[in-house]
Amino acid sequence: MTRQPDIGGYDITGEHPTRELSDHHPDRSDFHMKTLKAKDLINVGIFTALYFVSMAVGNFIAVFVAGLIVPGLSSLFIPALVGLVSGPVYMLMIRRVPRFGAITIVGVIMGLFLLVFGHFALSFIPYALCGLLADLTQSLLNGSRPNLARYLSYVILTFGCTGPVLPLWFMKDAYVASLVRRGKSQEYINGVFAPITGITFLVCIVVTLAGALAGAWIGCRIVDRHFNRIPAGR
Repeated sequence: MTRQPDIGGYDITGEHPTRELSDHHPDRSDFHMKTLKAKDLINVGIFTALYFVSMAVGNFIAVFVAGLIVPGLSSLFIPALVGLVSGPVYMLMIRRVPRFGAITIVGVIMGLFLLVFGHFALSFIPYALCGLLADLTQSLLNGSRPNLARYLSYVILTFGCTGPVLPLWFMKDAYVASLVRRGKSQEYINGVFAPITGITFLVCIVVTLAGALAGAWIGCRIVDRHFNRIPAGR
């Protein structure tokens, strides 16, 4: 039987030839752009707490393990180790709360935690900014390249953890002034800046990238293998 020609996008039988295609190929581009609901905010609070715990674990490993291996350089490895251990929390969060704003909230709260715990005042900005950029990345890429979105957004968020150490290279005078206000001795200040060189900056960036990628891979593997039956948030 010969198919009748379309009239205004419909064939004469009243069927819409493109509607069936759209039903079988849903557009996922709005996956991360839905408005946060009350239950989403609760979930974000829970995952933020878990992320904070994983961040504390990364700090512990850096101070008590990396500190023994490379004395004086432990703080430079904190972002990398936070990225290494926090991947499962992040990947589970973006599965359960697939809405724009969730990652931004995590970044802002983590930045506030850094301020509360006495870090350099401007350390808040990188975490908040990286949280927003990670959110935008997840939103824009998830529909077309979801795996890339997960990895790239997590790497971006992890670099927010470099906020406390970046001023060592780029805002030395202001950082020294903040240490003096906190009552630190000149000997302590000299020890803090002794390893700060261009080489150690590159090392910090490279190991942070490596730690974040490894943490993203671990997180994806754990979530895909053990939590794939948990429905994604709606």
